[in-house]
Amino acid sequence: MAVTKSKRIVGKTHIKHSPNNEIQTLVERETCYLVKSGTPFISAVKRIVQILSKFDKSQIKHRRFQGGEYKKVKYITVKGMGKAIEKALSIGIKFEELEYKVEYLTGSVEVLDEYKEDSEEEEEGSIYEKRMVSYMEARIWLKKE
Repeated sequence: MAVTKSKRIVGKTHIKHSPNNEIQTLVERETCYLVKSGTPFISAVKRIVQILSKFDKSQIKHRRFQGGEYKKVKYITVKGMGKAIEKALSIGIKFEELEYKVEYLTGSVEVLDEYKEDSEEEEEGSIYEKRMVSYMEARIWLKKE
């Protein structure tokens, strides 16, 4: 779980915890791309093109991606949360320009915030609060041969 420190609030340090974004299976790991606000746009597009090329039936070097569980793959998922929504949307639009079919899904996910005392004395504990964060998912469909 990634932890990032944020602004200070009246004697407390605000620590933002990322949501549970563990990918379940090997196939999901190969077909899902998580976008952060700091992800370079061009690098993300190149990485997704690389993922899409693995499922291209005309390429011999990626044969393992044409059989077994990979036969069920119909699209590549690009996910962004909070500030990264705009970047995920831009990536989806870029692939629409490249003549891929793209679907967009939106929703909210619950994340946990932690507030710790700044004092140097013995820490008595942390205060945890839940909050909702928006997310967007762009599904880039594989081209049919």
